[in-house]
Amino acid sequence: MRLIPVLLFTALAARAAEVCPQPAGAAELTSWSAAVGRNFCVGNRLAGAGKVKWAAAGIVEAEVRDGLQVQICCFESERAKDAKVSVGEREVKVATHQEGDESRGKDDDFPDLIEEDSHAKSVSIRGTLWDGERAVRVDLLLKCSASKFAEQYAFQFTVTNRSADFVDVDWDHLRRMRAEISPSVQGGVSVFLTTKRPHEAVATVALKTKAGRVLGQFQFDGYFW
Repeated sequence: MRLIPVLLFTALAARAAEVCPQPAGAAELTSWSAAVGRNFCVGNRLAGAGKVKWAAAGIVEAEVRDGLQVQICCFESERAKDAKVSVGEREVKVATHQEGDESRGKDDDFPDLIEEDSHAKSVSIRGTLWDGERAVRVDLLLKCSASKFAEQYAFQFTVTNRSADFVDVDWDHLRRMRAEISPSVQGGVSVFLTTKRPHEAVATVALKTKAGRVLGQFQFDGYFW
């Protein structure tokens, strides 16, 4: 029985290679959104290089060598709002697509993952970062969800790491849950079954080199108890 939610989530992850299809364009800073059924996804892209801080796009801080994009799916609503972006010594404002206020705080139900209104998030992080000495090519797909499973709740995390160079993923929600409960693991999917009720909470993901040097930190809404 413990393998059932793992297999469901693996199937969902397999068809989510492109989280939010990006439009054509060569602007240095680009933000977009797209409809996904009744929901929405957002994407934000930097085409340049430098130390980047773009909080509204989920980029707390990253040393970018040659482009970076972050795509997130899905929200019940989205909006574009002016947000500060710093690239090196420059600071500009960019109309940044992000989650809309109408989709926040609906934690009253946790349907099966195959339902369109399931509680699940997918985040794609792709680009070339800088560790102070060399370029590090990053290609990650992160997925998390919370759903009712029998008389318990299932928290699921998937880390798909297609990076051409070594990248360690330190996902705080996943790390903290592992410290309390041993998950069922199949491939890159970890499932935690618990009676603790889920709620939406901001997750922090740090990408690190093999030596432990931080390449970048990212934040997005996930699920915790």
